Parts: sequence; C-alpha cells; structure tokens
Amino acid sequence: MNPGTQAFVDAMMAAGRKTELRDPIVLVLVDVPLGRHAGREVWVGADPPADFPTIPPHWVHLPDAIDLASGGKQASELGTGWAKWSRPHKRWSDGANAGSQWLAHARALLEAATA
Repeated sequence: MNPGTQAFVDAMMAAGRKTELRDPIVLVLVDVPLGRHAGREVWVGADPPADFPTIPPHWVHLPDAIDLASGGKQASELGTGWAKWSRPHKRWSDGANAGSQWLAHARALLEAATA
C-alpha cells in the first residue's frame, strides 16, 4: 500500500467512516444528507495518490446504478456493478482537513446525482 493510500484510510477512519481496501481503490461508506440519495449510505471508491493529502484522489468510483451530471462514465477497476468518473476536487487545500474535504466532495457529487 502506498503512503498516500494509508494516509487516506487513516483520514477516513478519523472521520468515523468505514473503509474497505480493494487495492489500489479505497471504498468509503459515505452518508448522503441531501438529494436523490438522501438518507442513504453509499460506498464510494477513491484512488488516493502516493502524495495524498497534498494531492487529492482524482477518480470517483460509484455503484453502476448512480449517474453523475455532465457524463464521463467509464468502466471501473472494481469490476461489474461499478463505474468511475473523472471528478477532480476543484478547491483542494493540503492540510489536516483533507479527509473532510474529500468527504464533502463525495457528498456533493452524490447529492447532485441524476440517477
């Protein structure tokens, strides 16, 4: 496991999130407060780079039944039942709150999901 992956897992655990490693993807159980999936918990995959938290994960892996606006759906390395989306974090700031920044990003994507 690269050091960024470990730092990402540690950040998610510090935020009280369940994680599952499917190297190199880390699945995180994310609660969705608003939108079409409000009240649900959804497994979201991330691909933390070796230099996380300086650089955020780029890809977002979601269950295949969830679609995001603006297209770009691709096959995920997680296999059948999963898709990945290129959704880089637009306002990333390196620091102690990297885990909460990524969680807010994942929640915002799920809140705006079209399916």
